[in-house]
Amino acid sequence: MKPSGPSGQPPAWPVFLCGMMGSGKSTLAPRLAEAWSAPWVDLDRRVESIFGRTIADLFAAGEPAFRRREAAALRSLLAEPGVRARTLVVATGGGTIVDPQLRTLMSAVGTVVHLKVSIDGLVARLRQGGGPARPLLAGDVEAVRARLQALADARASAYASADVVVDGEADPQDVLCRLREALEGGEAS
Repeated sequence: MKPSGPSGQPPAWPVFLCGMMGSGKSTLAPRLAEAWSAPWVDLDRRVESIFGRTIADLFAAGEPAFRRREAAALRSLLAEPGVRARTLVVATGGGTIVDPQLRTLMSAVGTVVHLKVSIDGLVARLRQGGGPARPLLAGDVEAVRARLQALADARASAYASADVVVDGEADPQDVLCRLREALEGGEAS
């Protein structure tokens, strides 16, 4: 799928926001959807709704089991009538793109966007609090930084496969403008 819609218009297919935890996927998805008068889905919330448990509870059963549920939730979304042929913004989980089959599926039906944020930027955002509890954030700042760096290193090739890379190191409104410029094929308003 081409990375942008007609000049100045949103793409008429799904857009998948990918990136590390704290990269802004769940913050930016509703803002981008609102700018486009389009629906949006937070894949983590969909997983919780389908399986009736929190992400933390599901993850406690092991990452492979969680990833299978995440894959099922994404596939069920994309199987819904009309989803593949309309503007839809999907905030994926940080590791969704690691699954080669999901990566191929997302790229085949829409545009995959990597919201790129430095490790220091992620640490700063995630340590601010106010968000959902994240099991990987336990410990001191250096331990968190080391875990985030290890995850980023392990996922680097998956994130590099994205159709579009957007610098997420700014205020959400500025990143939203960058997203719109990249996805609309023209100047964002």
